[in-house]
Amino acid sequence: MFLKTGELKKIMKSSLKRCGLIVGNVNGHYLVCSDSWGAYVAQMYATNKFKAAIMELIGDLPEQEECWFYTIGAEKEVQRERVLDVPNPYEDWKQAKDYAAATPLYLDAWPHEYVVFQKHSNREYCTAKRALTGAVISASELEAMGETMPGMPSILGNTLYFKNETTIWWVGMESAGSKVREVLFPRLSGVDFFEDDWGGGVEPLPY
Repeated sequence: MFLKTGELKKIMKSSLKRCGLIVGNVNGHYLVCSDSWGAYVAQMYATNKFKAAIMELIGDLPEQEECWFYTIGAEKEVQRERVLDVPNPYEDWKQAKDYAAATPLYLDAWPHEYVVFQKHSNREYCTAKRALTGAVISASELEAMGETMPGMPSILGNTLYFKNETTIWWVGMESAGSKVREVLFPRLSGVDFFEDDWGGGVEPLPY
């Protein structure tokens, strides 16, 4: 896995309190997701830290081929209901034909920090919360033999997909405000972060 367990735990806890958390054991993977992010981890590579973080929040891990939506009830207890339309992150990732380069630009737009990405297809800019991208992704968390860091994230709609041999991590892109979109980004037109000087370059799709 390439996800920092401590950061992921904070993200999961916040989502559980705010809007609920989907947790599943499907297709040989652990699925954990909310409204704007998600993780899909092959069971044989899921770390004990990752599984312990889930169990600490919801009390247990779902049985094989079970998927539940967890929320906090009126009495502060964790409650659940079965998810019938289970997300399929792998199929979604396969449809993501475009991809993006992470630029060296960060935006501080209270109350969040954003990472600026540039799309390969049209060189347009987009943003995603730093807490869900740079802050939670780390090479120090790689444990499986031969596991590597994800390359450039793929894009499907408004979602970024980071994938390596064990894990898919997806993040919803969000606007950093009209000023950024209407003033800052137009001034960056003509800058190509896919050029080798910026560490970019075209990467073939891995399928």
